[in-house]
Amino acid sequence: MSAPGLDQRTLRDAFGAFPSGVVAVAASVKGQLTGIAASSFTSVSIDPPLVSFSIATSSSTWPALREADRLGISVLADHHDAVCRQLAGPREERFTGLPFRVTGNGSVLLDEAVATYDCSIHDEVVAGDHVIVLLEVHEVGGGDGEHPLVFHRSAFAKLHRDDLDPSRLDGRINGAEVDRGEPSVVPGEAHDAA
Repeated sequence: MSAPGLDQRTLRDAFGAFPSGVVAVAASVKGQLTGIAASSFTSVSIDPPLVSFSIATSSSTWPALREADRLGISVLADHHDAVCRQLAGPREERFTGLPFRVTGNGSVLLDEAVATYDCSIHDEVVAGDHVIVLLEVHEVGGGDGEHPLVFHRSAFAKLHRDDLDPSRLDGRINGAEVDRGEPSVVPGEAHDAA
């Protein structure tokens, strides 16, 4: 139930102002390829290694997908806008023509992803009209994709880094120092000035 006076369209627009990546969540369940696209993927914890995504409680795919022993998460690359639409289409056509592999555990991973995760369900939390799915990460890998697909203001976009000056970045993100693109220095190791 929405807060009094809070318009759902306004709320959706405000949520859409925050750009996110897009992932494929997929598995082979009893020999059937099953998958969805999600724009709510995020890292949660390093120790233990956890990630999460959210799925609508009304999803007709999640009840089948959650029966898998392992779930594959593929971070979609910036050329995967059509793949994302395909994963939201008719179930029997979601994997037609897509380059992917099925692991021995049943995870389905896209070959051209930016990164891949082989996961199992750690926990599920019902939150309003969605379920937050916490996943334990067992393996990670990479694909052929270089830059991720971005979802912003209900449309797909690409990252642009042309105007970003790494030397001016300062601060912390998620409790970790920002990588400024500088060579790493090992504590206690001497470096010669050129």
